[in-house]
Amino acid sequence: MDTIPEPFSLRNPSGNRLARRGGFRVPFGLKDGRVWAPNEVPKGKACGCICPGCHAPLAAKAQESRRKRPHFAHLTDTGCQTGRETGIHERAKQLIADHQRLLIPAWTGDLIDMPNPPHARDEDGRLHWGRQVDHPTRNMELRDIEIERSFGTYQPDVVAWDAVGELLIEIRVTHAVGDIKAARVQAQGRRMVEIDLSQLHRDTPHDLAAFEHAVLDDAANRSWISCPEAVAEWQASKLELDEQVTARNREIAQLRDQMVKAAQARQERDVQETKDKESRKAYVRRQKREKHAEDLEHLIELTSPERIDRVLREYRISAEDRVGELLNTVPAAVRSACLRAHEDAWIFGVDPVLWQLLAHDHFVAKRSAGDRFNQRDVAAWVRRSFQHEKALYRLFVTQYANRAEAQRAGFPKRRLAYWVFTDEENARIPNFYTPVNDFVDRLESARVIRQLPAPRGECEVLPPPATGWLPGAHVDPGYGPGDH
Repeated sequence: MDTIPEPFSLRNPSGNRLARRGGFRVPFGLKDGRVWAPNEVPKGKACGCICPGCHAPLAAKAQESRRKRPHFAHLTDTGCQTGRETGIHERAKQLIADHQRLLIPAWTGDLIDMPNPPHARDEDGRLHWGRQVDHPTRNMELRDIEIERSFGTYQPDVVAWDAVGELLIEIRVTHAVGDIKAARVQAQGRRMVEIDLSQLHRDTPHDLAAFEHAVLDDAANRSWISCPEAVAEWQASKLELDEQVTARNREIAQLRDQMVKAAQARQERDVQETKDKESRKAYVRRQKREKHAEDLEHLIELTSPERIDRVLREYRISAEDRVGELLNTVPAAVRSACLRAHEDAWIFGVDPVLWQLLAHDHFVAKRSAGDRFNQRDVAAWVRRSFQHEKALYRLFVTQYANRAEAQRAGFPKRRLAYWVFTDEENARIPNFYTPVNDFVDRLESARVIRQLPAPRGECEVLPPPATGWLPGAHVDPGYGPGDH
């Protein structure tokens, strides 16, 4: 049966069961208080080295092999699981102490808590950037190096001094610097760098040059745990930025306040202008109404239903004989057209049936077929021929003359109204054209005239039917508008 290979890890770099039983390769051996590479000691048992983890005897192997990396192996299976990690850790500290130098990483800040450069948004949402902290990678000479010096609550792997000051160095093989330890170092204002060897390729510790580079010179595997001078510079930059943003926010607040005040001023001006406009309008309205004061004073009385009923009865009685004569002279269709009238037909100061019969006689009966007349001519003739309601006519003319203003004010196109008059007054003023237009429409229905498409209001007298008109019907003396 095939076996499934176990995954690689620093605890089990070879990925096999022998490693768990102590058969994995140990890159460094401990002798006389130092850690040695296999090529730095005699081969085999003569190396005199013990395991850095379990302190069991080791043998140096493969020093001259072309197929295997030189390494140490336990003479007996101790089940050791820490020899590799401890050896890497001790060798890294020893390299720093021996070479007395180290590549110090660049300080790049923290993406969440300390973005470099710092940034902030103002009240308008605009993004502002502060001054970037320039703390680049540097090669530093070290002195006064101490291994695992205690600081009471924590103990860094290496303590040294460089050109800036005290420097704490942590070597990460399995576990990173914890939050509590980092917080204590930061609270004390100390500098601390962590070198991360946890991601080394499994063969790197067996290559002395590669391992030395990883410990001393690899910029990619180290970072700051605490860098007080960079943090102080960042905080100064952030303070400058905050002051700039605060100043900008004050400007924004002032601009907004100015805009609010300007808007309030405009609103107040608009209100005042509206009041002034309304005042001027009211003044002009009063001036214009003065010209029609007398007519308006009598408008309600002149157009009351009671008065209209009364004058219609009077007109009918006075015109009864003349209407009877005329009705006997017109065809039945014309008689039917004249016996009906528009509700405002009384405004011409005469019985509506009478003025319609006389208008037919003047514009149709006494003319030849093909003769033309205009509805405006009919209206003017009716007004001249009878005692029309002059006060109402003056008000109507005023409405008609100002119909363009009424349309601009939103009144329907066909409605006559004058803004100087009230809605009730405009509604009470009768239209002096509508009764005539209504009468002409009925004559066209009687087929004695036809209305032409142009010019507006133009009419043409039609010839009588080829068979002649039917005999006139007897007229009941009790006729009246609407009695037919």
